[in-house]
Amino acid sequence: MRAMRIIAEFKKTGGARYISHLDLQRAVQRALRRSGLPVRYTTGFSPHQVLSFASALSLGFISRGEIMDVAMEEPVTAAEFEARMSAQLPASLAPISAHEVEDGYPGLMSLVESADYLVEMPVEPDLDDAALRERIEKVFAEPIIAEKKTKAGIKELDLREQVLCFELQALSEDHAARFFLRCDCSPEGALNPRLLFDAVSESLGATGDAEYCRLALWADKRGTTPLWGRKGAQD
Repeated sequence: MRAMRIIAEFKKTGGARYISHLDLQRAVQRALRRSGLPVRYTTGFSPHQVLSFASALSLGFISRGEIMDVAMEEPVTAAEFEARMSAQLPASLAPISAHEVEDGYPGLMSLVESADYLVEMPVEPDLDDAALRERIEKVFAEPIIAEKKTKAGIKELDLREQVLCFELQALSEDHAARFFLRCDCSPEGALNPRLLFDAVSESLGATGDAEYCRLALWADKRGTTPLWGRKGAQD
């Protein structure tokens, strides 16, 4: 039988926002075992499922676009994978879509270039749409300096360099602002949205904590290539 892989998109919502990445891995592993899918295992003294995730999600974030990669011993259709995993995972971790790729397709972590987020934050009641857009323009006209812990120690960064798109989507009547953010999400420079909003929320007139939702992970900086759709990746 021909080995292959499934790249699947799934949600992480509700109470699942508070489970760690390690607990997420365990939950998916249990679901895979119960599903009866022909999952590939490593060889050796302690075999484990050949399973990986594109990018760990920060604790407390929800997501509509998490990505897992599962290696199969034999061909499985995307529809069968989605149906079997839907029956085993809770609604808070429900699959959204599944995609068949060749066994030689690149690993997810090597493909991720950017991530999209929706961020909602309460703001001052006297701010209207125009005033808030003016504040955004002013904030991003200057360096946004923040300290980030790295393997080499504490490093100062200009967070603007990792922001690919930042815009106000809506300002509701109850003064909740909704922002769209596309940012770097690669091994060379991944931006945590919480770090950015901790740095700019006061300047944007925040009156409370922000809520974060990851919308998608992309294999380019423009947000046009899904992780399962990179052309020539299987050549």
